Amino acid sequence: MKDKVKFYYSLTTFINYGVLSIVTTFYVPYLNQVVGLSLSEVGKVVSIGALFAIISQQFLVSKFSASENKKKFIIVHLCGLICMIAFLMFINRSIIYFFAILYGMIIQTVGTIYEVYVEGLCVKQKMEYSQIRKWGSIGFGCVVLLSGIIISKYGFKTVHLLGIMMTSIIILIIAMKFKNIESKAKKKTIKLNDILKNRNSIILGFTSILIIGVYNSIEFAYSTYLIEITGNTALANSIYSKSIFVRVFIEFISFMLVGRFLKNKNPKKYLIIAFLIGATRILLFSTGYIPLIVLGDQLHGVMYACYLTFLFKYIREVVNDELVAGTYAFVTVLGSAGANFVYPQIFSAIQGRFGYTKMYLVGFSIILICSLIASKILPNQSSKVISNNSKIN
Repeated sequence: MKDKVKFYYSLTTFINYGVLSIVTTFYVPYLNQVVGLSLSEVGKVVSIGALFAIISQQFLVSKFSASENKKKFIIVHLCGLICMIAFLMFINRSIIYFFAILYGMIIQTVGTIYEVYVEGLCVKQKMEYSQIRKWGSIGFGCVVLLSGIIISKYGFKTVHLLGIMMTSIIILIIAMKFKNIESKAKKKTIKLNDILKNRNSIILGFTSILIIGVYNSIEFAYSTYLIEITGNTALANSIYSKSIFVRVFIEFISFMLVGRFLKNKNPKKYLIIAFLIGATRILLFSTGYIPLIVLGDQLHGVMYACYLTFLFKYIREVVNDELVAGTYAFVTVLGSAGANFVYPQIFSAIQGRFGYTKMYLVGFSIILICSLIASKILPNQSSKVISNNSKIN
């Protein structure tokens, strides 16, 4: 029975991250190549979406955590994702900023809520989350590779239709095969204020926006960077999709190895190692040499498997159980949406004035310095209960 449950968790994770690869990986190329936005305009659109993701994500995760029927909640959210993918096929310059708002509120929150949902199910079923999440890496990579081929032959709209079909399959599997195994006891709604009262949550959030935030937000320039180097959009798109496919295959292997051989290791130590791997990736990007750029991109697979596996473990060790989901959402939104609100315009300005090499070197320097600081300021696992203010009555 447990193997059957694990299969359905793995299958939905595979498909879910395949959909996310369509609506995130190809979002910037779509805005640039189809809608016709410049890199600077793309930065503004990404920032607007990030702002509304910041506003909505913590609220949605709070409501999700307090929900007695989490299965229904996630299904409604996925239905919203279908509507957004359909909307994406018809956007133009006149409505791009309105779409950016909805993109932040709905699409940018799907990944976090899904991860909180499945990780919680894994804990209750006594499964190692990394053994489920690894299938998301393969799903992401397979769909990225397939999407790159489809885009080159049939265009972006065909890929968006594929995303709608895949999301519909996820909804059917969750509705028919997932059981609602939440406790019947009514839980107190965890508010943002509860997270902000916890010192460990604040330190994690501060670290996330400075390290993971820079790491994630500088990604927005990758596709246009390849176009500038190669001088050929089709070739750049081919390199882009194939590079991402290989890196998520490496991510899959990394999740397996981390889950099997490092699961009892010190989470703080391996978070710092993940940060340093991320810094190395950005440094290789700065070389402007395609083989090294592609090699650097592969480091993402190692970095992300290590980071995500130990982030959940670390949060569970340094905050009270009722704050885990809220803290994860807080850390994630600062490292993704929060960073995308601040950094893309900064990095696009640096790129416009000094070029891609300087932009990536600035990103590398920030990540390296902040990683060294994080090794000193991140709390130890023993400091789970900080003060009376951090307890939830």
